[in-house]
Amino acid sequence: MPTKVAPRLPAGMRDILPEQMIKRQYVIDIMREVFEQFGFEPLQTPAIELTETVTGKYGEDAERLIYKAWYGDTPGSEVSLRYDLSVPLSRVAAMYPELARPFKRYQIAPVWRADRPQKGRYREFYQCDVDIVGATSMLADAEIVAMIYQVLNHLGFEDFKISVNNRKLLDGIGDYAGVPESLQPGLYRSIDKLDKIGMDGVRQELLTVGLPKEPRDPLQRAARLVLQGKLAVDDLGGYLTNSRTDGGEELDPRMVEGLLPALTELIADTEAQNIPSGELQAATAQIVNELSVSLRSFYGSSVEIIPENVVDQLLDLLKIAGSPMQALDDLEDRLQNSASAVEGIQEMRDLFRYLKALGVPETAYALNFAMVRGLEYYTGPIFETTIEKPKAMPSITGGGRFDELIGMFSDVSYPATGTSLGIERIIDAMDELDMFPDSIRSATAEVLVTVFGPETVEASLSVASLLRAQGIYTSTTLDPDSSLREQIGYASNKGIPYVIVLGPEEIEADTVTIRKLGETASGSEQRTVPREQAATTIRNW
Repeated sequence: MPTKVAPRLPAGMRDILPEQMIKRQYVIDIMREVFEQFGFEPLQTPAIELTETVTGKYGEDAERLIYKAWYGDTPGSEVSLRYDLSVPLSRVAAMYPELARPFKRYQIAPVWRADRPQKGRYREFYQCDVDIVGATSMLADAEIVAMIYQVLNHLGFEDFKISVNNRKLLDGIGDYAGVPESLQPGLYRSIDKLDKIGMDGVRQELLTVGLPKEPRDPLQRAARLVLQGKLAVDDLGGYLTNSRTDGGEELDPRMVEGLLPALTELIADTEAQNIPSGELQAATAQIVNELSVSLRSFYGSSVEIIPENVVDQLLDLLKIAGSPMQALDDLEDRLQNSASAVEGIQEMRDLFRYLKALGVPETAYALNFAMVRGLEYYTGPIFETTIEKPKAMPSITGGGRFDELIGMFSDVSYPATGTSLGIERIIDAMDELDMFPDSIRSATAEVLVTVFGPETVEASLSVASLLRAQGIYTSTTLDPDSSLREQIGYASNKGIPYVIVLGPEEIEADTVTIRKLGETASGSEQRTVPREQAATTIRNW
């Protein structure tokens, strides 16, 4: 006899049972309706792409999350599960040059990422992408933002904000501050955390940009051991001197000696806060960030770092406030010598002008210089939507312009812009905010036609067929020997609102008895009507 296998799922994966699938289908149906109102057309691509197709497009951090796929006993790397839907779109645009431009498509399909599972984040999840290929005008970008607004509005969201920025503005900010090109990715990663760690946290992170990563892990590990009571403070210096980086190199004793007083003080301050064990990783990472002054003093002459006055200049730009147009005017005064920034500013002015004409209220979007987006292929406007509540929910849409991505697959490059809508996060938020309408049932069937006994099966099936022909979603009892009470209990448990009882008396009189189920037996109602009027009665009731 075969060995039984315990039924379980891999981490980050999940089964989506019928009750949740019905809600999912409700959300997807509304999205699809809005997409097609804007003239977007459906597209489907394979779940597996060639590895050469999906790599080299997302940046170093994201590439580590790509699932490789193979068959047989020998691992291979020729094919990978798709990481998103933008790269497959780019491949399609390059493979089928006969597609009319602009090509407006939407795709709703699963993608896979080996990310750390958490609330609202899974390793397999459905992504919903809407993109326009072949349009350079900001009219396309404005249409994407307007479409995002309409989808969320139709779903019933009220407290949401579409943050808009432009990679050309970010490039201009980096140029204006004199940040070397090699350090600009670190600059953007730090800026992107503004909402999470605040202006002081961003400043500390910017001061670490360019510093070697090698000492971070030993320093963080030592701090954690002290906070856990596994290492005495007096032994901290000796422990660090004998520590090795992931590369196998020993820490420089001169560096350890220089930062030991500051490290000891920071650990003492953290210890006094009685931080829970689950938060020690973040707390020790912050300790290492706050050692930036000591680390900069030691490494400053041998590596490229952002000067402290430049960091302050950058933070000053991030404090620009006012309406979108006012903020752009302020930014232009400061970045007028940056060709990239000037171009980005004009694009944003056009974008905001078109949004007004499209009827998107100014309260629904905001210019956010600190919003970066993680992927490296964006070339112009970028968009990200967050909801005000629940506050812990990450962004629910994200995208932007990626004019150069399709050119990685073809000698001809097409401009493109679009967005992803996070179906999983949207559903989670709607569940938490109790946004699904009462009309969303836990079952697809509106009616259960019961079977009075084996001798009445044919009559019950005939009534079910009649109801289906008239547009009523109908299920029938599949066990003729079950009692009427059991059948009604089944309908109640499934959330089917109506039950039809068809006994010998009803069959002889060519009628049916329709019972509308209440929360209790006494709360139910029933009517007996001619068989031909059953569908109309249910629909009116």
